[in-house]
Amino acid sequence: MNAVGTLKTGVPLKVNLEGHVEEIDSVSDAADFLQRWPIERRGHVYRSALNACSAAIAAQISESDAIKVFTGFARVAGILVAEGGPPMRLEARTVQSRMPKQGRQIPK
Repeated sequence: MNAVGTLKTGVPLKVNLEGHVEEIDSVSDAADFLQRWPIERRGHVYRSALNACSAAIAAQISESDAIKVFTGFARVAGILVAEGGPPMRLEARTVQSRMPKQGRQIPK
């Protein structure tokens, strides 16, 4: 029996739970991770991710769709690790220097 397909991108999704980074590279990994998610933190976004993984394992939806839902869950939960870096924090936005707007033209 072959394993439930790995991610099409070939790049595992990284999630950080309590300082421990895990690589999720298949729907079964995602489902396994969700089974271990703290009960007190399980909300509707969690349930939709778990349902999507279950549906993909049952071949009712595509694995890429299930992973998209799982990625959304990870982002909302604040556990998604940005590729090639530490977990994303809000400060990342301030790093981008915005060009100051040139003096606005006031219509005559």
